[in-house]
Amino acid sequence: MNRFYLLFLALVLACHTNNTQKELVVLDNKDSEEITFILELNTKENSLEDVESFTQYLSDFIVEREPSTVYGYYISEDGKKVTLIERYNNSQDGIQHGIDFINGPNFEKFFEIFEIESFITIGNASDEFKSWTSENGFEIEYRESIGGYVRR
Repeated sequence: MNRFYLLFLALVLACHTNNTQKELVVLDNKDSEEITFILELNTKENSLEDVESFTQYLSDFIVEREPSTVYGYYISEDGKKVTLIERYNNSQDGIQHGIDFINGPNFEKFFEIFEIESFITIGNASDEFKSWTSENGFEIEYRESIGGYVRR
């Protein structure tokens, strides 16, 4: 009886594992709608504690409300520069993030803690996205793919 039970358990686990594994698909960057924001931020002489506390708060706030698939802050060794990386499934999700950011409770605090030194958007940003960001005062450098892939 024990052997039968162990064999049955092994088969159930094997079937469950095979059904939960997802086959990854490779998509050329030129065919992907994803866009990524890379922002270089100056911490405006704010303390490391204030910067870390605020970025953790923002991360917790955004994960519950926003459509980003990647959202991360990375600080320089001297604590004076921060790189923010955000990735969205498409330009519409990027626009929605912008609307939420401008109209949300963190807009003013963000600019108390940070100054944007550069804002680069990589990927296939739509004309609608480019118009919306320009109309709302975002100075962005756009870069389109010349090679590469996305694996999902």
